[in-house]
Amino acid sequence: MRGIFVLEEQTISKIAAGEVVDRPASVVKELIENSIDAGSRRVVVEVGKGGRDYIRVTDDGCGISEEDVETAFEKHATSKITRIEDLAALQTLGFRGEALPSIAAVSRIELSTRHESEGFGTYLRVEGGGELKERRRITRAVGTTIEVKSLFYNLPARIGTIKSESTELRHIMDVCINYVVIYPEIKFELFHDEKEKPIMSTLGNGEMLDAIVNAYGSSIARELIGLKEPDSPGASSHIIDLQVGGYISKPALVYGTKRHLHTYVNRRFVRSEIMNKAIRRGYGTLLAKYTQPFVVVSLYIEPGEINVNIHPKKHEISFYHPTEVFHAIAESVSATLRHADLIPEVVDVEKEKTREATAGAERAKLFGVPDVGRWEAIEALQTSFQTDSTPEISESRAEGDSGSLDIRPAPLYQILDSYIIAQTEADDMIMVDQHAAAERINFERLIGKYGQRIDKQALLRPYVPELSPHQLFLLRENEDTLRDMGFDIEQFGEGSYIIRAIPVVFYRVIGEEEIMGVMEDLVEESGKREDRIRILFATAACRASVKAGEKLSYESMRQIMEGLKNTKIPFTCPHGRPTMIRMSKKEIEKRFKRR
Repeated sequence: MRGIFVLEEQTISKIAAGEVVDRPASVVKELIENSIDAGSRRVVVEVGKGGRDYIRVTDDGCGISEEDVETAFEKHATSKITRIEDLAALQTLGFRGEALPSIAAVSRIELSTRHESEGFGTYLRVEGGGELKERRRITRAVGTTIEVKSLFYNLPARIGTIKSESTELRHIMDVCINYVVIYPEIKFELFHDEKEKPIMSTLGNGEMLDAIVNAYGSSIARELIGLKEPDSPGASSHIIDLQVGGYISKPALVYGTKRHLHTYVNRRFVRSEIMNKAIRRGYGTLLAKYTQPFVVVSLYIEPGEINVNIHPKKHEISFYHPTEVFHAIAESVSATLRHADLIPEVVDVEKEKTREATAGAERAKLFGVPDVGRWEAIEALQTSFQTDSTPEISESRAEGDSGSLDIRPAPLYQILDSYIIAQTEADDMIMVDQHAAAERINFERLIGKYGQRIDKQALLRPYVPELSPHQLFLLRENEDTLRDMGFDIEQFGEGSYIIRAIPVVFYRVIGEEEIMGVMEDLVEESGKREDRIRILFATAACRASVKAGEKLSYESMRQIMEGLKNTKIPFTCPHGRPTMIRMSKKEIEKRFKRR
């Protein structure tokens, strides 16, 4: 029976159609999606010169019937849907019927296929504009091979838009990785320039973590945590069968770009601001500003709850109940981190760097592209705050969960007047940054005491600061914001302001000369009111905390350690800086040659 039909005009008019081929990687994407939709268990991608010479994708899927091979190259011909209403129950990656005709319009294509119901295969050769040049029956196994040659050969201006071989290959690798991690049951192989050894190969054993290892290496996998179900379903209960799965990295593994944020909805790779913000919310203050974690988040939701018909490339989607989706992801990420041991281990950095460099050089040699290791990740440790009800603060520890801190109350030592040395029940050594730890303790104390409330404290005498032109502009532009944050200010003449009250959290914490600096820091951060409140409390916590370089009594050290053990998120300060590091007993004995 025929499976591919040209959609009716009424349906075509409602589909977000358009150009789908802009570089070799987009061809690879469309062909891989067709292979997945065909039920393939193995997909082999071969490219020459970064895709400029040829792109060949072979699969062992169901194949295309002899009757359908020519129809497959007609515009809006698809087996995925028959009418626009089918999108509400879509189970496939493709549905527009534009991929093959769009590719055929700008290249030369050879197709070899055999449908599972037929005893023979079909060969087709199509050139620019979709013109059929050759067709014949062949003998081959069930499945499909599509070879795309001379991309943009009939559009000279477009050829110039193709970047260098290494750049295009990197884009192709990114496309392949997007499918590798979410379809671990499929064995993927990527070959370049007819080399015998693949530059990427997966096991196809159905284990997502193994697929991530195949794509990124074991060093990243060691820093990943499997996502857990939220401690309480909460707001996500509205949507039936809403599930969140995947892996997230510990806060110690971060990058400077979003390149390692893999977000999926019903196994479709998407770019969703809602999902990205939810992930960030789940991490809360565990991440430093301008850093991004390594994430593979897979959301399963009823097809009728999303709209995939937004953009021709199908990367963009919209949720009909975005709030429920947001909270489900944020709660899952938060619950996972809350139950994990996030204390960074002390390792032999030079040895680790050497190992990473060796692995990176090998990858670069195979891929033909430069490798960027995790040691080059941006570590901009600046203020990082999220929105109103970050799970790390609004929810207490799960019942029976005492956290990951098993630090003994004694002995305690201070070194360099900045760090406290302690010992765990497992005989590991813990080094705690006294200022960062005190910041975390004070921050959670303020959140617990005031929540989203800001109380004012009148100054004993009004303060009229000397303002630079820049400071005067900031105050004029942010008067309402500062008043909302607890500062009682008003204009005092032409070029001055008078301050009569400050937030109570700063009472006896800052002096008059520091007020303007605090106000500048606060107004430079944009966001919702809840964001600013968290910044306010974090700033107050920092100012009120013991500083690095201060000598501590034994009792002061004990109070810091006990306070840290009682916090909800003891692993970082409110600005995303680690509060402690661990050196295991095994590592210590190894350094002293006892192992």
